[in-house]
Amino acid sequence: MKTEITFVDGGSESFELPASVKMTDHGVEVTERNGDDVLRVLFPWNRIERVTQRGIETTAIYTY
Repeated sequence: MKTEITFVDGGSESFELPASVKMTDHGVEVTERNGDDVLRVLFPWNRIERVTQRGIETTAIYTY
């Protein structure tokens, strides 16, 4: 699945598997693992305009 986050300032970030994307009460949390290293980033909801997720069988667009 591919996830694209569009920010209110016009920028965007995209993530593909194997990155883990989770929507929390505080924002969108993205976790990427590379061996023993783990990178976790939280994008707060007040900076996000839209989240688009595309996969083989589904497409979802969340607008805030």
